[in-house]
Amino acid sequence: MRRLLLLLLLQAGFLPMLHGQAPQALFKIHPQPENQKPSSPLIFGNFIELGFARQIEMLWAEKLYNASFEEVPPISENVYGWLGKGRDADFSREKWWHNGYEVKDWYAWPKDPKVIIGKNRYWNFHHGLQAAVLENRQPSGEACLAQDMIRLDAGVKCLFRGYLSNNSTADSRKNPVTVKVGIYREGSLDKPLDVKEIIVPDGIFREYSVVLDPGMFSGLATFAVSVGQGKTLAADGFSLMPVNSLKGWRPEVVEALKKIHVPIIRYPGGCFASFYDWREGVGPRLDRQPVVSEYWGGIEENQAGTVEFVELCRMVDAEPFLCVNMLTGTADRAAQWVEYCNGGVETPMGMLRKQHGYPDPLGVKYWELDNETYRRFGWEEYARKCVEYAKAMKAVDPRIRLVMIGYWRFNDHLAEMLEIAGNYIDVITDRATGEKELGKDLNIIREYNRKNGTAITLCNTEWLAPLDFGNSGVDALNFPAALSKMSLQEHEISWNYAMKTARQLLLFQKLGGDFEFANFNNLANTWGQNIIECTRDTVFISAAGKVFELMSRSPVSQVLRTDTLAGLPGLFIQPGMTGNLTTAPDTLVVYSLNYRSDRPTLMLDLTSLKMGPVRVVTRAVHAADPLVYNSFGAPNEVKTSSGNFSLKKSGKVTIRIEPWSVTEINIIRPVGL
Repeated sequence: MRRLLLLLLLQAGFLPMLHGQAPQALFKIHPQPENQKPSSPLIFGNFIELGFARQIEMLWAEKLYNASFEEVPPISENVYGWLGKGRDADFSREKWWHNGYEVKDWYAWPKDPKVIIGKNRYWNFHHGLQAAVLENRQPSGEACLAQDMIRLDAGVKCLFRGYLSNNSTADSRKNPVTVKVGIYREGSLDKPLDVKEIIVPDGIFREYSVVLDPGMFSGLATFAVSVGQGKTLAADGFSLMPVNSLKGWRPEVVEALKKIHVPIIRYPGGCFASFYDWREGVGPRLDRQPVVSEYWGGIEENQAGTVEFVELCRMVDAEPFLCVNMLTGTADRAAQWVEYCNGGVETPMGMLRKQHGYPDPLGVKYWELDNETYRRFGWEEYARKCVEYAKAMKAVDPRIRLVMIGYWRFNDHLAEMLEIAGNYIDVITDRATGEKELGKDLNIIREYNRKNGTAITLCNTEWLAPLDFGNSGVDALNFPAALSKMSLQEHEISWNYAMKTARQLLLFQKLGGDFEFANFNNLANTWGQNIIECTRDTVFISAAGKVFELMSRSPVSQVLRTDTLAGLPGLFIQPGMTGNLTTAPDTLVVYSLNYRSDRPTLMLDLTSLKMGPVRVVTRAVHAADPLVYNSFGAPNEVKTSSGNFSLKKSGKVTIRIEPWSVTEINIIRPVGL
């Protein structure tokens, strides 16, 4: 029967008989959709977690590390467990490492026992729990409080701001201190690039600022404040920001995110959210309290808080999505956060937002009711907590959409949880990635909606591509060398993993509009999986990010049904249409995933669509090998290509597909035909 089918295809012209021809596959596309509800454009979302892996720090433009001079707790066991490493691991040897992950602490210069840096906890500090005290007991010469690894760019000035007091004597008003604030070639405090003087008159902490100009210097530098012999200086709440930052964010970050087009971003966690007090991330930036990152270790300086996050989302045309603290927070505090974001200036929190310089409401629509709440609550207790929080939060703004978690330990009780909280929430999140598991959730939700007249949807607020390791040497989905030769994080930076993300995105698209959004884990600098990497020197798009860049503007409204007439192992397609179901599609969009090392011929039978003459435009992302990855030294190992041609008849479209590739094929019916 198969031989007869192939003979018929040859006679129809779909399989031209060529000597030594490339492997061929034929698919027939039908106008019937997989789902009646159009797919959501929000499935290409992402996620930022504070307090972990220098995500926010390298998105943010701040140049200084630990600018409040706090005691920094060590990285927690949770990080080492996530990385599969011991505490003796040397991360700098990992393939994913770059100079955005390494930090340099403050130090005294010169190295002389008479130059002392004290951090007297609970004494003479501006905020946090301590300040730095620089004491110069030398008989002559200056003493510095310094930090290395400060990246400067030619022609880009930096604004220094910080709190200083002279701290010299009880009668400090009679002993003003001259402080030099400067930038130097790294490690060369005798080679200044720019130095400004500040007179600190007394022992009261006050804010000071100067602009420092690196001139034509580009590269790593040292920042330092210095005092003369016999002088003492207390310092707290420092900042060194380039003047070209975009509302505090690195311009190259904003540019990359615009290029990728992330439609929804989740914040501030993750695990961090369960210990987060939003009030610590609002108000004047230098006055915000740094806090311990309870789950991950280290500190979070709260420089990029609620308003800054929303401003980033607005700049890159993304929906802001906030995750509420339920494990250690309260419903009242969550409601106040909603009011701070969405309330008018006549409300207490809206007035506070106005006092902070933002009179207009921020308009945050999506709110998640914490993260991994089974750490504290059982399924029934959590569902009833969701009702409590929803009542408080929606009393402030009934337009918000609340997300209740329904994954892992809660998933078997999803129907029961809906009976408790279904009238108060809008979206369920499950971190499953399989079509069977997500389909089970959708069936439960649809049945509840049918009985109760609700419109609850499904989402995935934190997903990773499934690994699917197996024994196939042809299909890169099951590349067998990965586990034996690579760590999980090494695999997650590879093009092989990026192709898995493409497959997952297509599954989300196939689920239709009842699946509302998804957030890939993570946006940046996650020691492995992410869509951009932010080094001190540059920002580049990762292998997975190249897939998001290709697919995130997908015009597909509905996925169409397909027959595989002649398939190939490792070659997968998913077609979708724009327009509506009552007419032939204006544009047919076919995504092709080729996990093979050769260039097969892809043939599409479009006779059922009756499109007439068409123009074909292709965009592809591909690599020479499935283990290729973009890195700081080689940011363009994953390639892009494009092409276009016209056909007078659209009964068949034949295209050669690049090896190891994700390809978007747009088959466009000209206007008026």
